[in-house]
Amino acid sequence: MSPSRSSLPGLLELQGVDSRLLTTVNRARQLQTAESVAALLQRRAQAVAASRELDAVVTAAEEGVTAAEAKVEEIRAKITRDETRLNAGGTSKELMGIQHQIATLVAQRDAAEEAQLAAMDRAEEAAADRQRKLPLLRAADAEARTAVAERDAELAELKTEHERLSAERARLAASFPDPALLARYDELRTARGGGRIAVARYENGTCGACGTRLSPADAATLEATPEAVVPQCPECSVMLVL
Repeated sequence: MSPSRSSLPGLLELQGVDSRLLTTVNRARQLQTAESVAALLQRRAQAVAASRELDAVVTAAEEGVTAAEAKVEEIRAKITRDETRLNAGGTSKELMGIQHQIATLVAQRDAAEEAQLAAMDRAEEAAADRQRKLPLLRAADAEARTAVAERDAELAELKTEHERLSAERARLAASFPDPALLARYDELRTARGGGRIAVARYENGTCGACGTRLSPADAATLEATPEAVVPQCPECSVMLVL
């Protein structure tokens, strides 16, 4: 049985739903592949790595201070021990040896204290550097988190809308009175990769799908289409509601 032109206007509502469905799918794809969000996530990853590196530098500097302090205390303890031995007395040779050892330890202590001060300076510089950079790194992290949250929120809305539209499409398709015409509509809509407009209005000599204004001859031929035949645009092949 030939498709009935009387059912053709009913496809316009279905086409509207299908077009909105396609819009939600395309928008979801855009969001999922958005270069702006990807760039922010890359910046966030770099910020996280930089933050960890700063933490590692500060930790290493603090450990350096601790080690330098321990070295100074160790030498001071040795000096105190040798001074106690010196005060306890002994042979001239023993006392000269102790004094020489104390002098050596004092030189080591002075060098260790200088190293301790240098380690403290490095620790202060590392802490100050982290303090300066952390706000920028945290801002990059916050910006990326916000962008992802906004993207995910919109994706959730699109998913809800897609589910609603899918249910509406199923209802319209199930109640459509002409299965043959519906099949033809779906064939046109999904041809060449899908997403095509399959039905549109023909008004004032113009196709509502491709926007082509037909020549007088083509318009006359189209408007004279037999009732048993579904009118189609000669340019884009869409079914037309006259």
